[in-house]
Amino acid sequence: MKRALQLLLVLALGAGALWLALREVHLDEFLAALRDVDLGIFALGFLSFFLLHILRSVRWGGLVQAVKPGVRFRSYLSICSVGFMLINILPFRLGEFARPYLLFEREEVPFGSGMATVLVERVLDVMALGAIFLGVLMFADVPAYTIEVAGRDEPFDLVMAARTGILGVLIPVGVAVTLLLLLGDRGIRLVERLRDRMPEGLLRLPLSLGVRFLGTFLEALRSLGSVRRAAPIVVWTAALWFLNILSIYFTVRAFAFGADIGFWGAATILVVICLALITPAPPGFAGVFEFACTVALAIFAVGPSEAAAFAVLLHGSQFVLVTGVGMYFVFVDKVSVRRLMDMTNELRSGGGEAA
Repeated sequence: MKRALQLLLVLALGAGALWLALREVHLDEFLAALRDVDLGIFALGFLSFFLLHILRSVRWGGLVQAVKPGVRFRSYLSICSVGFMLINILPFRLGEFARPYLLFEREEVPFGSGMATVLVERVLDVMALGAIFLGVLMFADVPAYTIEVAGRDEPFDLVMAARTGILGVLIPVGVAVTLLLLLGDRGIRLVERLRDRMPEGLLRLPLSLGVRFLGTFLEALRSLGSVRRAAPIVVWTAALWFLNILSIYFTVRAFAFGADIGFWGAATILVVICLALITPAPPGFAGVFEFACTVALAIFAVGPSEAAAFAVLLHGSQFVLVTGVGMYFVFVDKVSVRRLMDMTNELRSGGGEAA
């Protein structure tokens, strides 16, 4: 009953987000934007996303190699493709459990070790997204949004004020986190002592989250074993996020309105999409993805019909690619999707554990 209620809530969230994304769309403008897409430029975006999918598998394979050397590329490409397909079609990101389970089943890697590789992957992605967000704040060419303020000779630029304020917080926080990471376990103990001295209430929450993040990040570094082993993983992470931005860059440039949106503009769109997808989303991220695209493009004064056309093309092409590659390996490797779905549901609810 609880799971059914959760599913209804995420479906309602997706439906509401889709309504917000499409409520001001004019069908003729929407279809005209799609008809005018430059297919050659769009193909470059599609190719970039395909290479991203391959490189994502290569990076995860590097993490798997740290746990069990000798696992073949073909194996982790198949497992990664099926896992991301299930993330695409199942709610609650249940597909995250599929990769560790298939890794245990095929390569006899303990389920806990497999989950650790996924955790490391997610930590690296959060760090990369944070770096991109910082780049967006510093380099994105976002149109100014000014308002007249009594007593000021010049209009007040809200965009510049927001950039300055966020950077004023992010840079000191980033320096503090870096110093704490360099201190290792001593840094965690320092934050724990500071947390314990705080009165009960909201002040403890960010410190508790900080302790959890620092611990997770340090465990991720330790699981890689050495700087020599970690270096290529970091390089692959940077490369695949570059490809992620590039796929959006080419897709948006395929539209007439995309001529004025550069690399960091595409990065802005990516950041907004990623932040939206953190929320509990319905299967396929339907609605939430489209709403995020329209919000991101509104920053660049793109109309709702054109933004919806971009969202449908970007999301649709990515969904078809990830699902298509995943289904290929499902048929070739004779993977039982029903059994995987049952197992991931059981693991998520804590009712079972692969040993």
